[in-house]
Amino acid sequence: MDISVTNKKQNRLKSLWPFALLIVVIALALNYSFSLAQADFFVDDETMVYAKVKQGNFYVSVRGTGTLVADNIQWLAASVDGHVERVVVKPGKVVKKGELIIALSNPQLQQLLEETEWELEANIAESKASEVEQKSAILFQKAQMLDAKMNFESSKLKLDAQKELFDKKSGAVSRIDYEKTTLETAQLNQRWQIQDKIWQTMIENLVAQNNARQSRLNKMRKTLERAEQQVKNLMVYATLDSVVQEVAVEPGQRITMGSSLAKLAQQGSLIAELQVAELLISEVRIGQQVIVDTRNSKVSGVVSRIEPTVVNGSVQVDVDFTQALPSDARPDLSVEGEIKITDIANALYVSRPIFAQSNSTSTLYKLDDDGDFAQRTQVKLGKGAINEIQIIEGLALGDKVVISDTSSWQNFEKIRIN
Repeated sequence: MDISVTNKKQNRLKSLWPFALLIVVIALALNYSFSLAQADFFVDDETMVYAKVKQGNFYVSVRGTGTLVADNIQWLAASVDGHVERVVVKPGKVVKKGELIIALSNPQLQQLLEETEWELEANIAESKASEVEQKSAILFQKAQMLDAKMNFESSKLKLDAQKELFDKKSGAVSRIDYEKTTLETAQLNQRWQIQDKIWQTMIENLVAQNNARQSRLNKMRKTLERAEQQVKNLMVYATLDSVVQEVAVEPGQRITMGSSLAKLAQQGSLIAELQVAELLISEVRIGQQVIVDTRNSKVSGVVSRIEPTVVNGSVQVDVDFTQALPSDARPDLSVEGEIKITDIANALYVSRPIFAQSNSTSTLYKLDDDGDFAQRTQVKLGKGAINEIQIIEGLALGDKVVISDTSSWQNFEKIRIN
């Protein structure tokens, strides 16, 4: 009898098991249907990227890459025509001011210099000969003037003596002799005055001729100086302590006046030219602090200039250094720069979602506590760094949000994550 009762109970349980399994399946299906009903869309978890809202010091910076360039660059140009005889230095060499860079040759300039020297010597000799001749003529004229003066003075003495005797009416001097002496004295006086004026005029003419000769000699000396300078310009020297960045000529090459010969960059006056993405340039201001990484060291600087135009999606930012550059710094060295925008204490921030813009209102999907659903949430964003962005409103510390691309289901209020 006991065995019969036990068998009946086992058979009853076996018959109830399918119904229990059906109830469980129905319950799970109802729960799944209820879950689906709560979401407008569902996505796979493997396609999502999440980030948690953090709190702390929020450092905002903008990065850019570029090169070191010389603030003081000079191109050496040819001042004369010629042939390149020697290239003394090569690009990359450090040179001192006055050091020979390139040697040119021009036989015509050498010949012109010699001819100008000879012509100047001849002009000097001719000028001296003319001056001596004029001085001799002046001396001869002075002698004639003095002779005329002496004749006048002698006649004057005779006239004075005759006048004294004639006035006494002693009869020693006749009236005819007295009048004749008076006339001769007047003539000799006029002759003396004329000879004196001729002498004075010759002296003035000598001064004028000397000035004219000196002007011609000065002109010739200037011509000689110019010829000498042209010959000196065949030797091209460094105009400042610098690095030779480029040599634009080769030995044997013919060049004309004004041709570029070599490019010099002053090594001690380097700046950094950084290329910053146009989307990030709105935060950059003149005077902001910059850390420039030369790969071997980091150097502080400040933003000194921002290019007003965009080229190939980037804007050039010039950085002046506020501390000494390392010894390995040289023109065209590749560098990276980090421009400090702001440093906010005790700020809420999160890893930067795709398409998130600084100082804007954006739509983000915030996950619930279980991580099964994501709710569309309006979030006010603040300052944006390279990889992170500040949260002003809409999220709290510890909230988890989707930072991957949500554009395909942006219009749905709530999504389920599978």
